[in-house]
Amino acid sequence: MIKEFVEKWGKNKKILEEYFCKNEQGKYYEYEDIVKLLFEVIINKDETIEEEKYDTENMHIIDDGDYEGTQIFVLHKKKYITPKIEDYVYTNTYYGSCAGCDTLMQIRGLKEELPNKKQVRVYMSIALHLLQKCKYMK
Repeated sequence: MIKEFVEKWGKNKKILEEYFCKNEQGKYYEYEDIVKLLFEVIINKDETIEEEKYDTENMHIIDDGDYEGTQIFVLHKKKYITPKIEDYVYTNTYYGSCAGCDTLMQIRGLKEELPNKKQVRVYMSIALHLLQKCKYMK
């Protein structure tokens, strides 16, 4: 867990919660979407130097699973010069093939409408768990 990320979560989590409340679930249909939101709304928020922000558009995703598996999301800071290893961070999640074994599939179902309060709480929980799993590469 990265201490600075946890501090940013405490400061900005209401913004993410508001996003989930006001946007249809189709906008954050995959874990990748939630990771991007986590970095754009929580981690990159309030960074005034562009090179200190994480590049969500060029996120690398490792997914060697098929119907179930682990996804690893690797992001780096938007450095003018090639990023160094310490500019990279990663997080991960396990996914399943059905609503009975995958949290995201279970919460969203087949609906792309606005989430209810319970769904928002679960989306926030997924985002928090992704943040808690963040680690710097060394």
